[in-house]
Amino acid sequence: MERNTPTATDGLLSREKSRYRDRTTDSAEMADELRELVPAGVCSTFRAYDPHPVHADRAEGTYLFDVDGNRYVDFALNNGAQLVGHAHPRLTDEITEQVQRGTLYTRPNELLEAAARPLIERWEAIQQVRFTNSGTESVMHASRLARAYTGCEKLIRMEGAYHGAHDPALVSKMPPLEAVGPADDPNPVRESKGVPADAEDQLLLAQYNDADSVERLLRDHGDEVAAILVEPACLNLGLVEPESGFLHRLRELADEHDVLLVFDEVKTGVKLAPGGGAEYYGVQPDLVALAKAIGGGYPVGAFGGRREIMQLIADDLEDGTATGAAHYGTYNGNPLALRAVSVTLSEILTDDAYERIDDLSERLAAGYRGIIEDVGLEAHVRRAGSQGMVYFTDERISTFRDWSRIDEEFHEAYWLGMVNRGVFPHPHDASQQWTVSVQHDADDVDAHLEAFADLATDLAAAQQ
Repeated sequence: MERNTPTATDGLLSREKSRYRDRTTDSAEMADELRELVPAGVCSTFRAYDPHPVHADRAEGTYLFDVDGNRYVDFALNNGAQLVGHAHPRLTDEITEQVQRGTLYTRPNELLEAAARPLIERWEAIQQVRFTNSGTESVMHASRLARAYTGCEKLIRMEGAYHGAHDPALVSKMPPLEAVGPADDPNPVRESKGVPADAEDQLLLAQYNDADSVERLLRDHGDEVAAILVEPACLNLGLVEPESGFLHRLRELADEHDVLLVFDEVKTGVKLAPGGGAEYYGVQPDLVALAKAIGGGYPVGAFGGRREIMQLIADDLEDGTATGAAHYGTYNGNPLALRAVSVTLSEILTDDAYERIDDLSERLAAGYRGIIEDVGLEAHVRRAGSQGMVYFTDERISTFRDWSRIDEEFHEAYWLGMVNRGVFPHPHDASQQWTVSVQHDADDVDAHLEAFADLATDLAAAQQ
């Protein structure tokens, strides 16, 4: 697809930015004040964008309200962390009661079993589990455990994938295309100053949806490789699903070369199916990293896997030599997080809830497709479970290198246009995807589609 002419796209983006500024003046003022106190005015750099972020006042059900008094139907849901929606009444009641019973114990308690058991029941691969406080921690500890189990140090990872904010994860996470080198031998690119040069040495870069690229690395470096780390569906590129038996081939390669297969299900976990991407695509890993939606909006993560692997955490020192894998943390398994996981997985995300979410998500995707066809947009929609994404190109996105087909400026005009019409279609950025929650209903989906229909003609005109 030829890229949109700068004049057409710039004109649409300029109009939507102007409208955005007019309706978020209090957010702009608050942004200026916060930048004096907090770098970029936010607590995760991803949340900062031009001209300024929407500043939240409160959230309830399927709505977020900003400090300017605007109400938004929310399909962003805090980077998809709230599959239960905002302030779910059942979860809120349970957490309120737990606050009165104590917010931190640093001692095991009955909530540990209540939270661990539904994860073990949902994932065939998980026989034991440990809790963390975030997705970054979950992936970091799963990676350490894989190294401890295999005695090897390198991880094969997909170029362009996001696996958290620890040092190795910030190598070749959406790197500039002009810096990446050839697809069959990618250059490692550090995203941040402060990431040590040797972080690159821990990684071997393959391409998502290209099992041959993984096989080549295993053939050349198999005796150095601890694990293949992959998202079942790559949710750092919108929504890119595995093709041509990709995940099944990774399972075979891991077994053939005696390495572990580690699924990063921080974003896919419980959102594609009750047992995450492993269930949805029918491939079981050796280790699973989880966070976000398992806790209904509370800060929690987890990692789990086969018993013989997980038991390494319980091993200690012998004659001053480490025989196991370290996992510590004062807030790990705190009672608020454990109760949130237990209630979310056992009482809210039921089979009936998944059926309803799937129906609504398909209604949203089908509505997008109809509008795209009606106005003649060059675009296509991808959907899996509660997740979905619109790409403003007719060409399929299957790998990170395909990302060059995305006109990010055009997508920004779409995103701001939807926000101006009272809908967060997904978290800010063309790399993100919508989440349909248990609290959304047909009216919310229709409001989303009405906003897109109102904007779509302008989008189509900008593509001419």
